[in-house]
Parts: sequence; C-alpha cells; structure tokens
Amino acid sequence: SLKSWLVFVCSPLALVRALGSMSAEDPLAVINDHIRRHGDAPSAAAKGGPEWLALESNPAVFNAFGAHIGVPAGWEFVDVLGLDEALLDLVPQPVAALILLFPCTRGIYDARRAQDKELLVGRGVAEESLFFLRQVADFGNACGTIGCLHALSNSLHILNMVEGAALVNFVHAQSGATPEERGEALLTADALKAPSDAAAVHAAAQTVCPARDGRPLDHHFVAFVQTPGGRFVELDGTKRCPIDHGPTSPENFLSDAASVVLRQFVAAEPDLHGFAVMALARTEGDGAG
Repeated sequence: SLKSWLVFVCSPLALVRALGSMSAEDPLAVINDHIRRHGDAPSAAAKGGPEWLALESNPAVFNAFGAHIGVPAGWEFVDVLGLDEALLDLVPQPVAALILLFPCTRGIYDARRAQDKELLVGRGVAEESLFFLRQVADFGNACGTIGCLHALSNSLHILNMVEGAALVNFVHAQSGATPEERGEALLTADALKAPSDAAAVHAAAQTVCPARDGRPLDHHFVAFVQTPGGRFVELDGTKRCPIDHGPTSPENFLSDAASVVLRQFVAAEPDLHGFAVMALARTEGDGAG
C-alpha cells in the first residue's frame, strides 16, 4: 500500500550521499548568486525546458498547484495569521504540513551555518527515510514549488492520494534515487512543471509573477512535516538532509511548528516582518474542525 512503501523511498545510502555531497558554502547563497549571474543562461533549457516560474506565498496559488497533482478534496493550504496561541487556534485541524517563507538575510545565513555544523556531526539528522530532493540552480526561483512538493510527498500517509496522481507517480519513479538525482529529474517532470507554472500565473496571485530570468527573490520556502514515526521534520532542498526537530503528534503539530519557526528562524531576524506561514489543513470532511 501507499502507506507501507512511503517510509522506504529514501535509502540510508542516499542519505549518506546527501550528507557528503554538500560544499562548505551555503547552497542557498550559491543558488541565489547563480541566478543573479546566469539568470538568462540556457542551462535549464538545455536539460529539456526553461526555468520554473516562482510561486507566490498565497494559499490560492498553492491550492491551484496541489489540486492538479493529486491533493484530495477537503485538504487545502490556508494562511497562518500569527504564531501565538490565539491565532493558531483559528487554523482548521488537523494539519498535515506547514510551509514557511523566510527572508535570506545575514542573520538567517548565520543561523543556517551554525545548524550545518551540528548536522555535520550527526546532530539533528532525521533518521526516518523521507522523500527529499535537492534544489539545483537550474530551477531558477522555484523554491516554492519544491517546498510544496516536500510538504505533499512526505504527507502521503495522511492525505491518501490516489494511485496515478502526478505527484504519486513522481515519488514512485524516484523512490530509489538520490536527492541530487531527484532534483535533476524534477527539472524535466512535465506533469509537475506545467501545473506549477500555471499556478504561478493564477488569477489569485496578488503580485506580478517574476520572469524566468529575473533577479533572485531574496526569500526562500521550507517545509515541515510530521513523519509516519511521529517526528517533526524540516525539509529544505538547499540543506544537506532532512532535519529532525523532535517528537510531535497530530494534536501538537501546529504548536510544535510555531515553536520551531520562532526559535530557528524568527529569532535570527526578530525585527523583520518578511516571514509568511501556510498550513496544509483539512477544511472539509471527517475530522475537519
């Protein structure tokens, strides 16, 4: 069944490869610099198509993408208006995953560097096998798409997507691949790229979609999921591996997420307001509340 094979989609060997393949420089900074220098380079086209368009941090945009790749009716991305208890109580339950948009600032990069030193010695490395893919420079400004895919592909045990859905097919096809191979495969995955680009220019978007060869957006998306083993895990395609932030439960997932976001991200830039959070929540059907 889908639930039984999900936890084996990334082998321990793939995780070792992921840990050993990262350079000393932050890949997020490398990718932003690459886009800044080579935004109009034909590298992505040479691999089969142009760079992916950027997704706005907007539930309607993410829902337009999700609906076309297999997210079942009744599950939607919704805005999280704040991280204090009163505002968290407004979010429909249950919540399967969270997506954070954060600014790429010096404070954030410093925090990422400190965290990476911990990961290098094995502290915080997620032990469960998860569907993790590497973000490659040829994606352009497509970290929103990757954040969405990380959230959805690692919530299949909750969402119960139907066999044959575009995302399920991609996860099946890439089940034995390394994170780097998955990232390269996504570049030419037309069944995912077409609905992602369509969502990027959706009528609900409140900002003009950046050009494929536009400047780096100086913000980045990261996903947080609850694993089949009950762990709270961060997935960021520019980090060396999935990161385990401790135990969680369906009842506590949202509050656990708020704590991690405040401690690991907002604390690095407490005077900035460039953070945005969306939750993948059940808004209709049994269990919605």
